[in-house]
Amino acid sequence: MLNKGLKSEEEQRINAILERMTTIVFVPDNWNEMILEDELKKIGLTVSDLLTKDSEHLHEHLINEQFPWNKMEQFADILVKLSEQAGYETLKSKARKMYEFIQSESKAFSFEIFNKINKL
Repeated sequence: MLNKGLKSEEEQRINAILERMTTIVFVPDNWNEMILEDELKKIGLTVSDLLTKDSEHLHEHLINEQFPWNKMEQFADILVKLSEQAGYETLKSKARKMYEFIQSESKAFSFEIFNKINKL
């Protein structure tokens, strides 16, 4: 388990990466796969990994990268947007599985996540 200082640093790092990825995919004019690729590298992933690795691998990877549940949900939100903007259809099912994983493993029910699952 990380101590409080390291946990805070790790959370700040994850926040910065997710914020950058969010600005890339949630603003259509800002879409750039190379910038996305650079941000994914910071957490040990590539666009190819997102497309080819199975959902369980992604869950495991994010857990190993110390992603808390709410950040994992934000990552799944990004996958949904990527599937819509870049035409990566396989990411929708991976996002759905990630939402389901969060619902079951976090031991807390979220109506927001439940609604996201139903929309997919």
